[in-house]
Amino acid sequence: MAGDAAAVSGRRVSVVIPTFGKADLLAATLAALEAQSYPPDLTEVAVVDDCSPDRTGEMLASLAPRFALRRLRHDANRGRAAARNTGVREATGDLVVFLDDDMRADPRLIEEHVRFHAAHARSAVIGNALTAPELGRSLALSYLDSRGVHKLAPGARAPARYFLTNNSSVPRKALLDAGLFDETFLSYGFEDMDIAYRLERDAGLSFWYCAEAAAYHIHHHTLDQLLAKRLESARSTLPQLLRRHPDRVRDLSLELLLPPAAGDPPSLRARKRILAALMAPPCEALARALAMRLPPSGPAYVLLDYLVACRYRRGLAETPPDATR
Repeated sequence: MAGDAAAVSGRRVSVVIPTFGKADLLAATLAALEAQSYPPDLTEVAVVDDCSPDRTGEMLASLAPRFALRRLRHDANRGRAAARNTGVREATGDLVVFLDDDMRADPRLIEEHVRFHAAHARSAVIGNALTAPELGRSLALSYLDSRGVHKLAPGARAPARYFLTNNSSVPRKALLDAGLFDETFLSYGFEDMDIAYRLERDAGLSFWYCAEAAAYHIHHHTLDQLLAKRLESARSTLPQLLRRHPDRVRDLSLELLLPPAAGDPPSLRARKRILAALMAPPCEALARALAMRLPPSGPAYVLLDYLVACRYRRGLAETPPDATR
């Protein structure tokens, strides 16, 4: 499908990239967008600099790409949700492609997003986000490449909870109809899941996996960093998500990870006590040791699912009693 970009051209696309303190990675992300098969005169890239402390501004000022580059900057750091909102508000395209500042787009990324929307009306499209080959196949990176839409067949319909803004696309009008991102999500994680649930509920969108719209993550993460981010989100943004969408607790398989509550039926209380015992520090340490000995594959990924669940349970237990209700 690479040779017929003209067949899907005509739709103006705005690529929105929030950034903070990643000048070198952002430069690589923008360089990859120079090689897109989609017509550059139908493409704009809105980079929203969320008050970076590095040379991001100077790097952006030095560029003269084929596409229209919108250089937007916040005078204070306001978080990724606010940065994406700034990009969406300023966008002139009717289709918004979200990309992170550490993703290297395949040359057909924009073309494939546009093509998929042409075939699926009222949809949000989740692209194929993969680890860049040069980063190797560590356990943590291989695990990330196996989660979310990677559990689905290419072209399959996806649950809204799989929506991520590192590589995805949404009609701009639907984002406005859903109320844009919630800017009170200031810490890491779940602002994209929050808007996904609202896009499904309020804008009537369905979610789909487009494997051909590929982008490669060029920022290395260790297992410790991955687990630390999960704990951080469980202390802050995950409770926010559950307050806004209490009906999604079972959808997220979080019912047993929530702290005991006065209204819990006896059977649920019993299961929570059993899970607490299974997630005690010695069990967690053993699971981690076993995972590190296994090759990056199914059994190791099950253990990492368990370790992530331990972090979620710990973080949720540290939140105020009513924070998730």
